[in-house]
Amino acid sequence: MKPFFLSTAILALTLAACETGTAVDEVDAKPQAEAQVAFTNATAMQGYDNLGLVKGAPKPLPEARGTLIANPQAVFADAIGYAADTNSYSLLVWWKGNLVLETYFDPYDQNVRPEPASMHKSLLGLVTAKAIADGFIESPDTPIGTFIDAWKDDPRGEITVRQLLTMSSGLAPLSYEGGEEAPARKFMAGTLNARATLLNMQLEEGAEPHFHYINTVSQLLMLTLEEAIGQPYAEYLSEQIWQPIGAEDAYVYYFEEDGFPRGYASFLATAKDWLRLGLLVKDNGAFGGEQIIDASVVKALKAPSELNPDYGWQIWRGETYEENRFYNDEKAGFSVYASAPYLADDLVYFDGFGGQRVITSETEDLVIVRLGDTRTDWDDAKLPNLVIGALHTLDAE
Repeated sequence: MKPFFLSTAILALTLAACETGTAVDEVDAKPQAEAQVAFTNATAMQGYDNLGLVKGAPKPLPEARGTLIANPQAVFADAIGYAADTNSYSLLVWWKGNLVLETYFDPYDQNVRPEPASMHKSLLGLVTAKAIADGFIESPDTPIGTFIDAWKDDPRGEITVRQLLTMSSGLAPLSYEGGEEAPARKFMAGTLNARATLLNMQLEEGAEPHFHYINTVSQLLMLTLEEAIGQPYAEYLSEQIWQPIGAEDAYVYYFEEDGFPRGYASFLATAKDWLRLGLLVKDNGAFGGEQIIDASVVKALKAPSELNPDYGWQIWRGETYEENRFYNDEKAGFSVYASAPYLADDLVYFDGFGGQRVITSETEDLVIVRLGDTRTDWDDAKLPNLVIGALHTLDAE
């Protein structure tokens, strides 16, 4: 299997910058709004060679209701300008039952399926929620040793599905020491046996339960999920979510020749299909009037976790304002800058490193999708606030 087309340095930055001790050596650790590092994610379909199909069943978005915005390019001019300035490929806005803005930036169109980085984690959380609703996982508090035979009689098997979902597993991250030969870098590049590497992870000695966002924890959730459902992730996702929401074909990136998709990144889908997932989250598991995932489970996915009120089940929440949002309780490593509090306090969003976003709000009846170049100067508040501000002005007229 050929590794990622990205260089190892860029790969580490894209897919692991949020883990403690990663990528700070490649990006100045000053506030990220001042940094100027960007690179393209648009060529993933051409650069990845071990892709697995997530079969779609395309159908139109839910029928529009309410009034469309007469001149969206003018209404959202500032948001479009920010998207253009940050080398975006697409910007979509769904509001009050309508796709009110669908913009693609040259040379990209509606068919681009870029690398979304950690946005895949939130989809993985949704698929896990579906497996819980379907009874494959009795509850989020089920120990993962129930499904992973190698850990059946191991203290690590006592970790619960919920602890994986909320990034509070107590497992130590892979080491970044050793440069190009570091286990974490080799794992991301696909040059280690992925399953064996996960099963060799160790608990942090003497650590109290804490929030620590780690790619390998999401990958362990993928392993647990596939064992629980008894079929490949791509098949279950296609049958239970992807086709019911009318999405086009999408692709996962396989770690191994026999499958095992990367669960913390590399779900290649169009912007409009990411929008469909945003609608599924916003509407608590319903899509186009059909309940795809039990509403109570999706509400649990969106609820604050015990150790981090701004994190749910592999998905982020925007209730608490932090100028610099870190990915661990130690406030070490990379952080995401936000210039202001969000204009809606119920934002739930998919976060892909460097500005890949699906942003949802029930109170605003809103979904925003932005795909584009990775930007370390990304301002997490600017795009949603520009969109919400424009909509509030429109409502007031």
